[in-house]
Order: sequence, then C-alpha cells, then structure tokens
Amino acid sequence: MAGRVTRTSIHRVAVILACRMTLGGFIGGCGGDARVELAAADSMETLGASMAQTLSEYHADLARVDDERQRAAIQAFIDRVRADVSDEAATDTHADAFQKALERLDTDRRAAWERYTASSDNVATLHEIAQDLRRLALNSMSLDDEVRRYFGDVMKRRKETKEQVSGKGITNGQQR
Repeated sequence: MAGRVTRTSIHRVAVILACRMTLGGFIGGCGGDARVELAAADSMETLGASMAQTLSEYHADLARVDDERQRAAIQAFIDRVRADVSDEAATDTHADAFQKALERLDTDRRAAWERYTASSDNVATLHEIAQDLRRLALNSMSLDDEVRRYFGDVMKRRKETKEQVSGKGITNGQQR
C-alpha cells in the first residue's frame, strides 16, 4: 500500500491543507479577529461531525456488504459441495476456492478498517485543531481586553496630566 494514492490519502492531504491555510491566515495576520477564529472553529467542528457521521455510515454499509459477501461465499460453497459430494477432487477444489474467498474477505475487511481508522484520525485532528483555534480566539479576546485596559489607563493618565498642567485639575473634590 505504500506509495499508492488512495481516497484516504487525498482526503488527509485536503484536511491538512485546509487547516494549514486557515491557521496560516490567522497566525500570519490576515485574520486575527477572535470572532472569525471562533467561526472557523465552529465550522471545523461542524465539518468534523459531518465527516464522522459519514464515516460511520459508510463503515456500517461496508460491513453489511461484507456480511452479504460472506454469506454468499458460504452458500456457494455448500451448493458446490452438495453437487459434487461424491467427487473428492472437486470438493477439495471447492474447499480451496472457499478458503481463498474467505481470505479475500478478511483482507478487504482489514483494508477497510485501516481506511476507517485513518479517516477517524483525520476527524480527530480536525476536532483538535478546532479546539486549539477556539482557545486561540479566547486568548486573543482576553489579550484585546488587556490591551484596551492598558491603553485606557494610559489615555486617562495622559488626560489627568494635561489637566494638571493646564490648571484644570481636581483638588479636594473640586475643580480649580
């Protein structure tokens, strides 16, 4: 499987690129607004939930199809053995074919499980990025509040200094 381009690998690259572009814009200064970051985090959470539901439904559908394939292989084996019950060579051939069919089913199930877990990891990564983006937005909001308070204090002190210099300062609760 190494080196093959699959839907899962394309999907993984798309998720990574989308996340990098989103975070790159925020960290690089193209965004920086906490509301935008929160909206992006919400969008990522919604996308992740949708992807998780789609993956779950797909995996359940695939499991049903695999079960049907297994039942069909078993029934075909039974039918062949019944038809050739007196021919030992034919029943041996049917047994080998049945064993190979079951091995293919197991291989397909393992491959499907690997794709499912890889996609689930992508969903988990998307949720993690959304949480980090939300945390970044909340930190940004608190930093904005601190900056506003700091500049508010600076402006207040500046105004008080100007008033004292111009003689309009307040002394003992009364204006001069």
